[in-house]
Amino acid sequence: MKAVLIHADGNTDIATGHLMRCLSVACALKALGGRAEFAVSDETSADLLASFFPEKSSFPIHVLHADYRKPETALGGLTRLLSHSPDGPAFSPAADGPKQESFLPERFFAEQFPALLIDSYFVTQDFLEALRSLVKTAYIDDLYAFDYPVDLVINYDFAPPEHFYSKAGKTLLGCGFTPLRAQFSGLTPVFREQVEDVLISTGGTDAWNAAGKFASALLTTPESASWRIHVLTGPMHAHRNELQALAASHPQLLLHEKVTDMAGLMRACDLAVSAAGTTLYELCAAGVPSVSFTMADNQLPCSRDMERFAGIPCAGDVRSTPDLIGRLLSLLFSLAENPQKRSALSRSMHAAIDGKGSERIARELLLL
Repeated sequence: MKAVLIHADGNTDIATGHLMRCLSVACALKALGGRAEFAVSDETSADLLASFFPEKSSFPIHVLHADYRKPETALGGLTRLLSHSPDGPAFSPAADGPKQESFLPERFFAEQFPALLIDSYFVTQDFLEALRSLVKTAYIDDLYAFDYPVDLVINYDFAPPEHFYSKAGKTLLGCGFTPLRAQFSGLTPVFREQVEDVLISTGGTDAWNAAGKFASALLTTPESASWRIHVLTGPMHAHRNELQALAASHPQLLLHEKVTDMAGLMRACDLAVSAAGTTLYELCAAGVPSVSFTMADNQLPCSRDMERFAGIPCAGDVRSTPDLIGRLLSLLFSLAENPQKRSALSRSMHAAIDGKGSERIARELLLL
């Protein structure tokens, strides 16, 4: 089986989207008969990644003991993985138990990784050039920080500039390469005339407590008094305890952690409010009429393109938009009150994302 080593991290600074999209690619590689393993900078990323593994499936995780903000500190560990047996054990989390350590025989590593997928905002040109001399390299980009010297660049913005990546051997550009989980492939949208369930997604960390503030606003607004409000949260969520306290006093507020059937949850909702990250692409694949907002610079192109190409209205940025909560409420109620508008938005969103991007990326990685 051809193996791909995936280098990515996740924590309160990076959030969880990098690990999630790489895990989607890893699962697609496995489904195609390939093999995937992960190399992360530290134990924090290893534990977070293991918590996302699908039921009855796991991937070896190699901890590099590096600083995720300084890619050169990971270069030695990656070099050893790519060319020799590692110094220590690989973590092999069990599907239904705690993380376990297992030593793998040296012969397993003699020809192990003909391809390396990197997903990090901290890479440098020197770092990528050093790795490219060892292995076929691929990079997931959404920052356009520089012209990446790699064999394959993946950018799933709606309209990335084709001529930006002159140093790449090949490019996979456009929303057809959005790396979503297999459960989002081939979905049929579910449309209901009346709004009863609303989903709120603010990313894995939510330092601004956007979820809590927006949920509180919905709970105190007469127009949404009968709605069930679903909020995605998780172990890295900065205001998790506050959300739990709010849900304890409001039965119509439902918190969701470690959701295995995210596509099912989304299709059970009639409207959604989401940060402009991976979840917004998932909502498109599910055809759930949505309103977006931004929380970080890398989300700005996504929100802009989602509005232009899929019709998703953006309320603004948590860091700079006055009365963002009020704007979100206004846009959401405008959709709730107009079934025709919601139906049209559902169709345009679903037409933009087909959910097959991870498989397309995996096939290209196996060809490197």
